[in-house]
Amino acid sequence: MSKKDLNKGTLSIHTENIFPIIKKWLYSEHDIFLRELISNAIDAMSKRKLVDEGVNEDDLKIELKVDKKAHTLQIIDNGIGMNKEEIEKYINQIAFSGAEDFVDKFKDKQSSIIGHFGLGFYSSFMVAEKVTIDSLSYREGEEPAFWECDGSTDYSLGKGSRKTVGTTVTVYLNADSHEYEEENKIKELVDKFSSFTPFPITMGDDTLNQKEALWNRKPKDVTEEEYKEFYKKTFHDWEDPLFWIHLNVDFPFNLKGILYFPKIKNEPDINKGRVKLFCNNVFVADNLKEFIPEFLLLLRGGIDIPDIPLNVSRSFLQHDQQVKKITKYIIKKVADHLKSVFKEDRERYEKIWEDVNQIIKYGVLTEEKFSDSMRDSLIFKSTNEDYVTVEEYLARNKSEEKPQKIFYAGSEDTQVSYIKLMKEQGLEVIYSTSILDNHLFQHLEQKISDIAFTRVDSEINDNIVKKDSDEDKSLNTKIAEIFNKVLNPKTEANFSADNLKEYSKKHPEAIVKLEKYIRKEEENTIINPYDIPQNVREEIGENAFNDIVDQMYIPVTSEVKSLKSDNISGMVVFNEHMRRYSEMNAMMTHSDFDMLANHKMIINANNNIVKKIVELDEKGKKEEVKTIAEYIHQLALLEQKRFTGKELQKFIEKANDVLKML
Repeated sequence: MSKKDLNKGTLSIHTENIFPIIKKWLYSEHDIFLRELISNAIDAMSKRKLVDEGVNEDDLKIELKVDKKAHTLQIIDNGIGMNKEEIEKYINQIAFSGAEDFVDKFKDKQSSIIGHFGLGFYSSFMVAEKVTIDSLSYREGEEPAFWECDGSTDYSLGKGSRKTVGTTVTVYLNADSHEYEEENKIKELVDKFSSFTPFPITMGDDTLNQKEALWNRKPKDVTEEEYKEFYKKTFHDWEDPLFWIHLNVDFPFNLKGILYFPKIKNEPDINKGRVKLFCNNVFVADNLKEFIPEFLLLLRGGIDIPDIPLNVSRSFLQHDQQVKKITKYIIKKVADHLKSVFKEDRERYEKIWEDVNQIIKYGVLTEEKFSDSMRDSLIFKSTNEDYVTVEEYLARNKSEEKPQKIFYAGSEDTQVSYIKLMKEQGLEVIYSTSILDNHLFQHLEQKISDIAFTRVDSEINDNIVKKDSDEDKSLNTKIAEIFNKVLNPKTEANFSADNLKEYSKKHPEAIVKLEKYIRKEEENTIINPYDIPQNVREEIGENAFNDIVDQMYIPVTSEVKSLKSDNISGMVVFNEHMRRYSEMNAMMTHSDFDMLANHKMIINANNNIVKKIVELDEKGKKEEVKTIAEYIHQLALLEQKRFTGKELQKFIEKANDVLKML
C-alpha cells in the first residue's frame, strides 16, 4: 500500500505526552503488551463465534510470527475483523481513550497496581517504534482496512491488503526490544500469560497454549490422572503432587481454581511456591498476598476470579471486603479438606504429614480461623513409634500435675540419653521436627489450658530420679562440693590488652576504648575490671562493659541427683523458657546464640564413676579428681553440641588424660 492512499489523523490534541509515558512506564513490565494483544485477538474470535453462523469454531486460532530481519512480531487472528469506521471507533477513540485514562490515573502508582490491565492495544508502544493493523471485517462486501502509527499522536488510515477475515497486528520492535524477536521468549510469555485461552495460539507448527484450564470443569468430571498431568505440565514438576483441592463457587463471588500440595520436606520457602491468579483465564500475577493467605503461598495452583478489580492499588485490596471474603473462603476450603483426610483416612494423613506439616503449622501460627479448625489435627511423631495429637498424648499420659507436661525432643538423633531415661520409666516423648515448633508450642500453650511443652533436657523429671536415703544425701553433698570446686574455680578475672578481644565480639567500639585505657594506665597491660573508675566505665558504655565482664567469667550451676539409671555420669539441662526464647529470637534475627551459656550440670550420684571420684578425693588425689570431673562435664556437653576447633582439641586432650590414669 502506498502512503498516498492513507488518510492522516490526530489521536488527541490533549494527550501529546501519552506515548512517552507508555514507553517509559512499567520498565520491568514490558512483557504484558503481548498478553494485551492476544487478549484482543481472543475477544475478536469470541465475537465472531457469536455473530458468524458460518464459521467453524475449530478453525479459529491465533498465529504468532517473528521476523528478525524486519524486527517485527505479528499477532494474526481470524476473528470478527474491522472496517475503517470500526478502526476509527475502537482504535482511535475507545482504545486510546481507555489507555489515556489508565495512564493518567496510575502513572505514579505503577509498582503497586494489580495486573496492569487497561493499556490494551496501546501497550504495544512500550516496545514498538511503529505498529500497523491490517483487518478485514466478517461482513460480506467489506474491504480491508489498514492503520499505522509511529508512536506520535498522528496516525494513518486507509485501505488494507488482508484477503481473509480477521486482523493482523504488526509490531515493529524498537532497538531496546529485539528480545521479542526470539521464538523462545514469545513461547515463554504465552506460557506465562495466555496458557489457558479458549483458542489455539500457534507459532509455526507448534501450539503454545494448553487451551483448557482444568478448574473450569466440574471436579466430578476430572480424573486423577488429568489432575496430575495438568500439574506437571503447568508447573514443570516431574513429581506427582501429594493431593489437590478443587475450588468452585458462584456465590457470593465467582471463583474457580485448583490448589496443589507439592512435597515440601525442607524448610518452608514461600518463594518456591506459585499460586497463579487469573482473570477469565488470563494470567494476572503470581502469589498475590492480598488474595492468597501467606501460608498457602507455599503451594502451587491457579485461581481464576472473573470479577477481580485489576486496576487498583494493593493498599485498596487490603481493605476490600470482597477480597477478604475470598481469602476466608480459600482458608476454609483448605482446612475442611485437611480435616476430612485426618478424620476419614488417618493412615494417609500421617503419610503426607512430613510434607505438609510446615504448611499447616505456618497456617496455624498466622491465621486465627485456620488455627481454630486445624488445632486438633496437628500430629507429632512419638517414641511409641506412631503419630499422636495433643489430646491423644494427654489421654495416654495422664498426670495429676498442672499444667500437664508434654515432653518433647529435638529429633530421634538428639538428646538420646534423655529420651532413653524417659522411655525406661514409661514416659512418652514427641519429636520436634520443625523450626516453627518453638512458636507452635507457645501458641498451643496459649490456646489449650493447663499444658506445658517441656523439652526432655530442660529438667530432670521426678519419675527418673530415685528417692534418696540419709546416707545418699550425705554422699550427694560431698559430690556437690567436689564438682563445684572443679567447675567453678575461684580465679581472678583480669583484663589484658593483648587478650581482651577474645572476650567479646559484640562490642568492638567499647573494646577499642578499653584497650586504649589499659595500655595508657598500666605498664604491664593487666588490670582487674573492677579497678577501672566509674567515669571511664560510663565513657566506654556501662552496658557494654558489664556484658564483657560477664563473658569473662560464667559460673556453671550444678546439682546432684540419684538417677534410676546408673549408666549416665552427668547431663546438662536448660531452662525451657529461656532456651525457647533465645532460639526464637535467634531465628527472627538470623543470628546465632550460645545454647550452653546458661546450662545446669546434673551429676548422677548413682553412677559408679562419680562414686569413684569421691573415693579419689578422700585419698587426696586432687588432679585425678579434677581431670575426671571435667571430662564428665565435657561428655555431658558433647550430647548437646558438636565440638569444633579448640573445643574439640580440649576434649581430646582431656580424654587422653583420663586414659593415662588406667
